[in-house]
Amino acid sequence: MPLSAPISGFLRRILPLLMLAMLAACQSGPQAQGGLPGLLERVAPGAPQRVAPSPGTPAHQAGAGTQTNIPPAGTALPQPALPSLAIETQPLPPLNAPMLTAPSSADAIRIGFLAPLSGPNAGLGRALFDAAQLALFDLADSRLVLLPRDTEGSADKAAEAARRVIAEGAQIIIGPLFSNEAAAVGTVARERNVKVLSFSTDRSVAGGGTYLLGFTPDQQVERVIGYARTRGLTRFAVLAPDSPYGNAVTQAATVAAGAAGGQMLHQDRYPVDTGDLTPTVRRFAAALRALPPRGPEEPPVEGADPSLPRPVDGLLLPEGGARLRALAPLLPFFDIDPRAVRFLGTGLWDDAALSTEPALVGGWYAGPAPDGFIEFSRRFEQGFARRPPRLASLAYDATALVGILARRTDTATPFDEAGLSNPDGFAGYDGIFRFRADGLVQRGLAVLEIQRRGSSRVIDPAPASFQPPTN
Repeated sequence: MPLSAPISGFLRRILPLLMLAMLAACQSGPQAQGGLPGLLERVAPGAPQRVAPSPGTPAHQAGAGTQTNIPPAGTALPQPALPSLAIETQPLPPLNAPMLTAPSSADAIRIGFLAPLSGPNAGLGRALFDAAQLALFDLADSRLVLLPRDTEGSADKAAEAARRVIAEGAQIIIGPLFSNEAAAVGTVARERNVKVLSFSTDRSVAGGGTYLLGFTPDQQVERVIGYARTRGLTRFAVLAPDSPYGNAVTQAATVAAGAAGGQMLHQDRYPVDTGDLTPTVRRFAAALRALPPRGPEEPPVEGADPSLPRPVDGLLLPEGGARLRALAPLLPFFDIDPRAVRFLGTGLWDDAALSTEPALVGGWYAGPAPDGFIEFSRRFEQGFARRPPRLASLAYDATALVGILARRTDTATPFDEAGLSNPDGFAGYDGIFRFRADGLVQRGLAVLEIQRRGSSRVIDPAPASFQPPTN
């Protein structure tokens, strides 16, 4: 039977109420509702459930809605480089010592937590760990204890850390972050039948007890192209970096365009280390002009200026940061006008700085609905006096998931495949998600449009449930 997860909030100011709410939730059973926003819950089949919002805060909901298509297993999509991982410049506070000591009770549930807690990515690793502590606080379950271990960003160190936490009784592992670490930890954990919830997006490390929490680019591409087709876009092109990430996204986009009833008419690459993108864009624009013109039988494209040349309807740009801001103004200079051609992106577009580039305003990309992360960020800042990186909410949701599964009474092994692969899924700060049997994650994503002044708006909401829509 699916479990409801009543939750707490406002941290230290209402700790007594938190404990009473959790006690009441345990006594009232599966029908219990309530609490304040934050903690992940199971998505109930058939009937919607929701976490009650705090005043002025959008609710995290789970119920009947549009089902997200599961992409077929295929070529592994490597994890893109994340150039801004080393985010902390101020000295890091000391680890919370009480969280490092396992409770003495025999029924303690120990959770291995592996992240880079030192080295160039220590800022991100510590933020992930703090988000996990925040979830542990919300769970208010004295049986749960985190066993944080430093991977130093190394596969060997990550494997060693996995052996240590398993020897100390860890029943499940959250982390690590990078794909090479995840592969090493997965091998160690598989030998001891311990499940792993990794933050990686590299499909090649999934399976055999390793589940990926990261936002995989193939689902982002499928979502944004699928939405574009509903708005009349049929002809697509891709301009991508010549990298494993760019090549894999291009392949995913070609498949997605065909599956949605469109066409991928042209694709091109540029070297990842080039300092001048002008020759590439000039060549790309010339190739688009040589494409067959749009036929009179093709439907109009919503929002496109019919008086402007439109060699394709949508252009996918799987790029981010400073490189995307350098690339974008070159496109209209060579007559690829965003008023006629809709620019499309991946999760790399989840960056407020992109709104300063006029050519990108009005572009579409797929990602989690922003309301959840806004609320998570507010609560993280209250607790730790600094802003969290975008990936920190994954650590919260992963820890909350472990807490929900720990309450299962139908099995002596709460973290088994049946629990993790529940087809109804779970709802957290980053929306609904569920794990497939092969370890890949399926997420309910929204489609967002870049606005001016550092914001994006949701133009197609994320689904609230994995249930198929009813007519």
